[in-house]
Amino acid sequence: MEYLFLKHPKTVNALAEEIIRVTNDYNARQIGFEELKTIVHWYASNYGNKLFNGMDDYNPTVKKTIGQRRIKLIDKLLEGYQITRFKGVI
Repeated sequence: MEYLFLKHPKTVNALAEEIIRVTNDYNARQIGFEELKTIVHWYASNYGNKLFNGMDDYNPTVKKTIGQRRIKLIDKLLEGYQITRFKGVI
């Protein structure tokens, strides 16, 4: 079964809702760890401007919407991940 998620969220709230959906599916064992990690890395690399507030913290709307426990899970998934400020620039 292929998991379908919103690849291009238009708003910060849509991104937060999608993170909730993805983490809930992981907790319900509908998707595996590697798929969860791939999805979170996709959002971090392509929509970092919506996910993060600056370089060291999450967007306040995302934090409020997804909650503290999901933030901790996302932190674990993004350990060692370096946020790219200008995608595609060498």
